[in-house]
Amino acid sequence: MKNDIFNFRRFGKYFASDLMTCRANYGLSLLTISLVFPIALYLIINVFHLIMESTWNGPDLGLRFFVFCVAMFCLIVTMPVKCYGKLTEKQYGSFWLTLPASKLEKFISMFIIICIIAPFAGAALYIGADALICAFDHTCGKNLIAGSIEFVRKWSEMGEMTMNFVDETFTIEDATLTKELLEQLSSPLLYIDEIFGITLPFLLGAIYFKSSKTVKTILVLFAISTVSSIVMAPIVDSWSSELLENMNNDPTAILEMFSNGLFKNLVLLDTVTDTIVNVALLTCIWFRIKTLKH
Repeated sequence: MKNDIFNFRRFGKYFASDLMTCRANYGLSLLTISLVFPIALYLIINVFHLIMESTWNGPDLGLRFFVFCVAMFCLIVTMPVKCYGKLTEKQYGSFWLTLPASKLEKFISMFIIICIIAPFAGAALYIGADALICAFDHTCGKNLIAGSIEFVRKWSEMGEMTMNFVDETFTIEDATLTKELLEQLSSPLLYIDEIFGITLPFLLGAIYFKSSKTVKTILVLFAISTVSSIVMAPIVDSWSSELLENMNNDPTAILEMFSNGLFKNLVLLDTVTDTIVNVALLTCIWFRIKTLKH
């Protein structure tokens, strides 16, 4: 019975086949997004500088990072539909259901490809292209990797400065808590679940909606965010107004903010909420696969 649910050998064969299928359906698009975006940005900015200023000056780090985020968002939004959008079609969906693999194996393969392999492969290709461009043209400044390392270093220095700046109003305990919070916020591991949280809704939309999958997914996310904003706005507004008022009357109130219960457990709270959302999305995807019929 266990072999009917999950078999490593069978899963390995199915995963390799599934990965090859996704590469055939989306490989060219992934290369286009990951390689053409940085090259096109470099050429456009330099042509603009040549026309306007008669100088050759590559795009700065801030602009390149912004375009990198746009490219990764485009990849995350478009790939699930290209790889698994056909599951809602009768012919392809029926064929997929008859493939020699359990639904659990198909679910795990889908998750690994869409949430791990595709984003990290796309990011690696983009960052590699950016590094080559910056090595070729020093007017671009630091590449994305060096810029990220520099940002993390400066962020960590803020924590050290906090520890060094201790007076009657800023205790060692407050400084330590602030430093720990800044160090946790600078950890890349903290944002892995954020990638899942962005990718999973579009995967769910790809296998749930029968047409206009991406548009409908975005509309649903917009509706959910609107409702959430309406519910949370009064709470956030009241809290922020009180905080600003306290800061105006007493500048040390910002220190109290970092030492209260919410900010002490800010990273844990973020991780827990992200995990709950991701588990809910994974559950919906699992039941959609389990109930898929044609």
